[in-house]
Amino acid sequence: MNNALIRPLSLALGLFAAAVHGQEERWYQVELMIFSHENGSTPEQWDPLPSLTYPDTGRFLIYPGQLESRQEEHGGVSEVDSLGRQTLRPPAEETTEDRADDKAPDIPVAGNPTGNPAPALDAEAAPEEQNLTPLTPTPFIALPRKKAELYDKAAFMQRTGNYKTLFHETWVQPVQGESTAIPLVIDRSGDSGDWPRLQGTVKLYIARYLHLETNLWINTQGQYLPAEWRMPEPPLGPPSLIIEQPEPVLLEETAYAVGNDNPEAAGQQPVLEEKLASEIAPKEAGPVYPWRHAVLLQQKRRMRSKEMHYIDHPLIGVVIKFMPLDEEQLQVMADAEFAEETNQAL
Repeated sequence: MNNALIRPLSLALGLFAAAVHGQEERWYQVELMIFSHENGSTPEQWDPLPSLTYPDTGRFLIYPGQLESRQEEHGGVSEVDSLGRQTLRPPAEETTEDRADDKAPDIPVAGNPTGNPAPALDAEAAPEEQNLTPLTPTPFIALPRKKAELYDKAAFMQRTGNYKTLFHETWVQPVQGESTAIPLVIDRSGDSGDWPRLQGTVKLYIARYLHLETNLWINTQGQYLPAEWRMPEPPLGPPSLIIEQPEPVLLEETAYAVGNDNPEAAGQQPVLEEKLASEIAPKEAGPVYPWRHAVLLQQKRRMRSKEMHYIDHPLIGVVIKFMPLDEEQLQVMADAEFAEETNQAL
């Protein structure tokens, strides 16, 4: 991880991780690959009007490099919530010293899925308390490609020309029961405003066995459709980036100032009127759905850990593997992450 993104860890993070770990959740390293079949037309008859929806609540994988590039582009103070959504807020009036701490976005760190900075360590705390490290690594952060078991296989498949990788990531997470598990959004259409080829969510949960529930659809040019018929545009996904704008100055306040012979406010009034007029002006039409049809892959499969599982479909292929992580493995991963972040903070 980029050391500009990580704040120094504190005792509070270790205590938070201990509390989470005490819930005895089952942790896994998950590798998920979704690809398309590129071998021509299919004789299948697809539902012309599939029901395509996103859940009310979804979460996102976290890409540290993306968090940094977004803040460089838009500015502001960055926060990442427990669902992996990044919010960029206008900086408040602060001292120079305070601003230095807000140049980099806060991202979730080991044992702290909210990404909020924790209070500094108590200088008088016992040495063993200050050395307390989280018991678990950071969940839902996309791991480097070298962690992907299927990386070489995916590259080979794509070179054949018969397949195209649409999504391939590896991460660690606690897997919860069906009622509390939150679906993972696999596309960023809510940020881009465009319809990618692959959209939808996957839900991972445990109920005696591991389960994978897919709510995926692939957008197509509809070569199998008659004439020029096309379906209505599907929904865009929820946003993973929220940019908060500064509060506008009200015209009434400016007019009051002008009425009191405030020359500075009088000079601002035309500018403010023009700005507000542009904000309430009719907006241009949004992007046009560039595809003709979408094909839905909606399945629920029972899985076993340590095994590669494959969901076949004429247009989409899904490969997933769950590797269980015991307490020792989790501690090793958390220690390595903690050491890296601590060294970068020095």
